[in-house]
Amino acid sequence: MRIRTVVAGTTALVLLAGCDSSGGGDGTPTNAPQPTSTSNSAAAPKVSNPLDLKAAEADPCGVVTAAQLQAYGLPGVVGSVNTTAPGPACLWPGSITDAEMSPGVIVLPDGTNLESIYAKKGSTYPVFEPQPEVQGHPAVIALAVDQRTEGSCEIFVGASDDRVILFTIQSDEKSKYFADPCAGVTEFANLAITTIKAGA
Repeated sequence: MRIRTVVAGTTALVLLAGCDSSGGGDGTPTNAPQPTSTSNSAAAPKVSNPLDLKAAEADPCGVVTAAQLQAYGLPGVVGSVNTTAPGPACLWPGSITDAEMSPGVIVLPDGTNLESIYAKKGSTYPVFEPQPEVQGHPAVIALAVDQRTEGSCEIFVGASDDRVILFTIQSDEKSKYFADPCAGVTEFANLAITTIKAGA
């Protein structure tokens, strides 16, 4: 289950890293710059109150507190830095606990913003569903592969006009979020944004 969690949580990241804005990449992660804004980006919403991401980048596992994890349903679970992601990232391996779910976060690098995500609507992301703002920050569920019926979901949250944070979740059948993983990942994003705003 832990391996499945990592794969499910990085489906969009592989495509972000490996494909250019024309969709011509082969899906293989590269060190090429992330996609930039395009003129036909379907009017991505602006971010009126940018987040300071310095602390989150320095310690991605610190974007949620132990108390928040306990309230979320992951008491005692400690985050593990994901060094293979294309930005500072952390995974909370709760799939090996009774909670049977593993949320994750990736602070995506400069050049990957809401405009670059919106520009890939329908191509890289056949599932593309703008969501209510998360504490004043625009959000969108954008899935390269739709695994919602398998307990997986991903949501991009605009940290600023230039940066986005990707939140992921993978859950098993006994998880409270299995039937609606997008609600679960949105709740986790809300907890993290609360901590980031507080300057953790």
